[in-house]
Amino acid sequence: MLNRHPMIRRAALGLAPALLVATGLTAAAIPPAAADPEPRCSIGSCDDDDGGSEAESGDGSVTIFVWGSGTTGGGEGYEIPGESVTVLPPCRYFNTTWSGKQYYDMVQSGEWVGGRDEDGNPIPPYPGYEAYKDDTEGRWWSGMCSSADYDGPIEDFIEFSNDWFDNEFEPLYVEPGEPVPVPPIPPEVLVQVAYDAMTLPDPQIGWNPRREGDGATFVNLPTWMWLEDGPVTLEVHAEAGANEARVEATMTSMNFSASNAAPVSCDGHGVAWTSGATSDCALTFTRSSAHLPGGITNVLAESEWAIEWFANGVPEGPLDPQTTSATFGLPIAEVQTIVTR
Repeated sequence: MLNRHPMIRRAALGLAPALLVATGLTAAAIPPAAADPEPRCSIGSCDDDDGGSEAESGDGSVTIFVWGSGTTGGGEGYEIPGESVTVLPPCRYFNTTWSGKQYYDMVQSGEWVGGRDEDGNPIPPYPGYEAYKDDTEGRWWSGMCSSADYDGPIEDFIEFSNDWFDNEFEPLYVEPGEPVPVPPIPPEVLVQVAYDAMTLPDPQIGWNPRREGDGATFVNLPTWMWLEDGPVTLEVHAEAGANEARVEATMTSMNFSASNAAPVSCDGHGVAWTSGATSDCALTFTRSSAHLPGGITNVLAESEWAIEWFANGVPEGPLDPQTTSATFGLPIAEVQTIVTR
């Protein structure tokens, strides 16, 4: 049984064959294809320069370019190498597998049924289909929209898909060697790609006091903690066609805890110890680690990151924050003193 969202009925039936999935429900207006005794035509690795579909698979996948940059606690900038990511956009073309001749024969024989529009009128055949009536190499590409591939409210998806079918989509005939049609990729899709591509680093921690040789700190002395010169801001861009999304992550705080010290939470990434500096980011250990396995105390360091995103340079608000963590072993030594009177 087919289910249709009432607001997207026209999008599903307005141009056939079209397929639309909304809130997990499927609506289809795809007539049965004629038997295809010919080999499937591979349009061949014809990636469009702006990020093309995987023509051979016929699934409408689109390649998105992702790159980024960051700054360290020392203020130095660095680049994150670019890479290509393949995704299924919410509205896309798909290969019907019909050659020009097959489609022409279906229309002429009455086997092709295009459905009806909002007003109940029959949907006409693809424009210009007669021009390909003798062609057996190319393939017709039609359109579909799927809310499963749209990261946003269903109302926004409906608006986006209706706009695509109304203003951008038309069935296309693609000859072997020609670029596969590439639909627009909305920022809501790009931001998810950028967010998924952002790898936040585990914190690398410095501390003081730090005894030469074994790196030990000491009982009952505040031990400063800070992030070594690692990333404190990151941004990742995802771009396809005319749209770009940018995700920015900023380290907002660090937390430290250990079994024999009161936990501490610090704004920012801490302050590296220097003579005369001040910091409230310190653990005070109450017992040495000599009795523990390996002679060390395990310290948990967590870094918290606030994340925002931008669509074509316009701020769009926060995304879910992230936390990274690392555990490191710290020797805790005692300082022996002699008291005299």
